[in-house]
Amino acid sequence: MTPGARISGVLVTHGALGAELLKTAESILGPQDDIAVLSNAGKPLDLLQAELEGLMQGMHPRVLFVDLLGGSCGHVCALMQRRFPRLLLATGVNLPMLLEFLHHRERVPPADLKQRLLERGRDGIRCLGWESGEEA
Repeated sequence: MTPGARISGVLVTHGALGAELLKTAESILGPQDDIAVLSNAGKPLDLLQAELEGLMQGMHPRVLFVDLLGGSCGHVCALMQRRFPRLLLATGVNLPMLLEFLHHRERVPPADLKQRLLERGRDGIRCLGWESGEEA
């Protein structure tokens, strides 16, 4: 895949987190396509897996975003990534990571996008205050 080709993705999260992340990102960047949201709310693991498999067949995403690697969402996404090794599994999704993806998914090669997602996700995390006022 080269720059110019749109990379699709799926947000797989607990509760309404994925829907709210996408809604917030769209309020900043405008409406987005080629991105889906899947919640684990009220679903047993097998149903979550079946729904993700259905999305995989319908849209052929290249990136699975998950909130927690160790939870049910992460477990199902890890299974998908093993079945489809060309998938990128991006864990610990946050708003800076999602914005980076949506803004650059047509502009940079996949390897560069992977690095940008990792860096932007990490850079979005800071702890300020308590004693020194310095970030840790």
